[in-house]
This record gives sequence, structure tokens and C-alpha cells, in this order.
Amino acid sequence: MNLTRLVCLGLLAQQGPRHGHQLRRDVETFKADEWAGVGAGSLHRELRQLAGEGLIEAVRTEQVGRYPPRTVFQITDAGRRELSLLREQAVGRLQEAPDAMAAGLIFAGSRGPADLGELLARHRQAVEAELSRLALERERGLREGFLQPSVSPLQAAAFRRSELRAEAELAWHAEWDQLLAGRGADEHGGDGADGPDRWGEPGR
Repeated sequence: MNLTRLVCLGLLAQQGPRHGHQLRRDVETFKADEWAGVGAGSLHRELRQLAGEGLIEAVRTEQVGRYPPRTVFQITDAGRRELSLLREQAVGRLQEAPDAMAAGLIFAGSRGPADLGELLARHRQAVEAELSRLALERERGLREGFLQPSVSPLQAAAFRRSELRAEAELAWHAEWDQLLAGRGADEHGGDGADGPDRWGEPGR
């Protein structure tokens, strides 16, 4: 799933004709560099690819001051069809990106409860920091929204989804705290025969 392509076509369809610098600023405004991994270099490469495939087309060239000329692109009918397909693919999938946290957790079986608890504490801190950032962004958006109502209901819904996912991660951590506490007690006082061996390996 090419999210850079989806973002480029989506912005051109939503914002109208844009040149690369304007699109980069749109990416920063929508924070698509964070939730879609769209970087400045990949954005310009994607524009060239889209133009080569006829999904966008140049409409004019603009030059401001001493800046180099910039080509303004607009989405074509073929580009709108491609955008529709990309939207269906993106929304129809539960999770596209690899889950680094799951991979790290699965292969942490050699750690004991104390070490594993310390490892997971770092993840919890990262989740809590992200949740705090999202709360600040939401408060700022509410304040600015009264002056510039630029946030659409769909953008607000996507933002709220991020908050709920972070809250779900914290709920998962609460469950794991209880599991770690119980497992630690087993290793100090029980035989642990019915549980996992070294956390990640099936019990014998």
C-alpha cells in the first residue's frame, strides 16, 4: 500500500492544483509525515511518478522572487479513479504497517519479569507521551477551530481514532502489569509447570 501516492492524490483532489512545495507544507499541516510516513524526498519522487503515469498533469509554472520555477500539478480523471482504489484498499485493511512492538515482545522470552517489566515501561512512557501530545493537539485545534474552522469531521474522526488507539495500548499495559506480577510470584514460589517456559517458549 503506497500511502505517499494516496496522500499526494488526496491532497490534489481536496486542495486543488499545487506545486511540490505547497504539497510539502500541506503534508506538515496534516501531519501526514507522522501517520503516513510521507517525507519530502518521497513526495517529490511520487509526483514525478504520478505525472509519468498520467495520474496528474502540469497546468502551469510559477516563480516567486529568486526561488526556482515550480510546476503546478492537478489531478486527472485517471488520478481520481486511482485515488478511489487506493482509498478502498487503505480503509479495507486492519493494519498495513509492520508492528514493531509485537515483534519485539514475541522475542523477549529470555527476559525475566523484572527485565520485561522495565522493557515494557519504556513503551508505556512512549504511549503516554503520544497521548499527551494528541490531547494538546486536540485542545489547540478546538481553540483555533473557532477562528479558522479548517478541520473537517473526517479529519477529527481520524484524530480521535489515534487517541482511542493510544488509550487501548495503555489498557493493554494494565493487563500486562497484572500478568507480570502474577508470573513473578510463580517464579519465586511456584513450579510454573503449566505456564510458558522462559516466557516465549511453550511449557513442557
